[in-house]
Amino acid sequence: MSKTSMLILLGVLTILSPFSGLPMAMRSFLTVVFGACVAIVGLTLRAHQARTSRAAVEAVLSQAEEEPLQMEPARTTISPI
Repeated sequence: MSKTSMLILLGVLTILSPFSGLPMAMRSFLTVVFGACVAIVGLTLRAHQARTSRAAVEAVLSQAEEEPLQMEPARTTISPI
């Protein structure tokens, strides 16, 4: 199961927990557990996203260092007016 699917499932379970018919103590416990799981999955998704974006930036920078920037000579044009 992917992390995004798990996050959606935990959100749905959190929404449905008050209507589960369980005793109040158990519902409160499940709400806290589901909330903690949502926070953990969200943090891992954010860390993964930060790592992949950082790797992409480093790849672009290393490619730019390997290939020097080639600039075209400046063109001067004289306006007919």
